[in-house]
Amino acid sequence: MEGGSTHHFARTELDKPVDIQIGKQTIRIANPLNNVSVAGLFVGRSDLKVGTPVHVKIPVHSHSFEADGQVDTASQAGAGIHFATLSPAELETLYELIADLTIRGQAAA
Repeated sequence: MEGGSTHHFARTELDKPVDIQIGKQTIRIANPLNNVSVAGLFVGRSDLKVGTPVHVKIPVHSHSFEADGQVDTASQAGAGIHFATLSPAELETLYELIADLTIRGQAAA
């Protein structure tokens, strides 16, 4: 298979808004098609361009998961964002987010 893929990790439906910062612009995406994994996320937004660096923010309880990433795939359905290297603290918060979604019964995507 050629090219990168974010589907090497189990994905979980994401029922929380996602803030995507591109430069100085922040876009809030609240879409039932959104999903997340330890490698990245998919957002239902078709106007993001492959290769664009982004900063992602997703609320988790009283704090937020934040990470830098890059748009890896794009289509009419949405965009796949691959997380850059995550620090141990960022990874712990991401695991907390995924655990919360799973406990609340969000389906695998």
